Amino acid sequence: MDMPTTPLVPTLLSRTELHALVWAEPLRHLARRFGISDQSLAKLCDRFDIPRPRPGHWNKVAAGKEITAPVLSPAKSGMDEKIEITPQLAGGVAMEGDAALAAARQNGKSVRVADRLSDPHPIIAGWLANRREAIARGRLVYDIWPNRPVRAAPFTPIERRRLRILDALFKALEAEKIVIAETDRHGPVARCGQDEIAFQLRPRLKEVRQLLTAEERRWHGSGKQYRRELVETDVLVFEIKRWLPGDLPRIWQDGRKGMIEDRVDDIVATLLAAFPMMAAAREQAEERQRLRETEERRRQMLAQELKLDRDRFRCFLERAGRWREAELARVSSWRCAPRSRTPHWKLVAGLPPSGWNGRKGMCRPMIPSHRVRPLSSGRSPK
Repeated sequence: MDMPTTPLVPTLLSRTELHALVWAEPLRHLARRFGISDQSLAKLCDRFDIPRPRPGHWNKVAAGKEITAPVLSPAKSGMDEKIEITPQLAGGVAMEGDAALAAARQNGKSVRVADRLSDPHPIIAGWLANRREAIARGRLVYDIWPNRPVRAAPFTPIERRRLRILDALFKALEAEKIVIAETDRHGPVARCGQDEIAFQLRPRLKEVRQLLTAEERRWHGSGKQYRRELVETDVLVFEIKRWLPGDLPRIWQDGRKGMIEDRVDDIVATLLAAFPMMAAAREQAEERQRLRETEERRRQMLAQELKLDRDRFRCFLERAGRWREAELARVSSWRCAPRSRTPHWKLVAGLPPSGWNGRKGMCRPMIPSHRVRPLSSGRSPK
């Protein structure tokens, strides 16, 4: 079976081979190996009539339930037996993230979580001091997980374990020139240059039913005997609270693959691999924004030039209209004026027209009088 080694190499599989791969691992993991998205792989299976696992299949497999894969039906008439899978850009980005993560793991150092907080990180030391002060003064502290204020109490074993893991993580990141700070809500954040990654290490919550007390039943008229409440478990979950490029992992938790203490070096490698990719993605976004702004300015300049040309053409049409009206008025006045026998050269030279009487300031008629006053001669005009 020919599996791709780079995101630019197409893969040629038969229907039987793809059917076996689809039922061997989740589509999301298989699609990353092919350099495509899981939606594209699912559409490919549907097009070639290959049955694929439905939602919840792999949860049942993880729970130990045996599920038999359906038999692959024969190909329909006209359907190819060979399937060519061409990688896409998203798959290339995922492969790039895998390569960056592998390089960070190879160059990174092993991180060990101490059994005791002998020399805590300044942020961890500040959290410990605030808790001791709250206990001494009997203040209420806001517990973010139950989402309510509670009476300040010493740290529980799961909270001390959480502090030890964060202490090792903070020191490992600062050794790699990564700045660790706190957000406005006192959550940890890692900064490198202009980029930052906020994360949290919290206990996993589960919903349980708590019986109502006699006092609480008086205020519940629905007749319920219990209420739903979220309680903390002994399972810790490390979560990155933002998108990471290259389809890098964002969540780790205690489970069959190991405890969080054994995976701190993997978390550090992921953060170290994410920052250069985030910087490159930010620079690409800034370059695209610059190109968009340049194109927008060019478009505005073209629009202004087009508007100016239209204004000029409109002015030209208005002047041409006025010229045409003036020409029509001149022609109309010439046609309506009495015709004279004055040569054109006299008019051009500015000489008085023929028949000009300087004393009376008028022209003698250039046509016979009998044509002007036909009744005086008794003849009809011709």
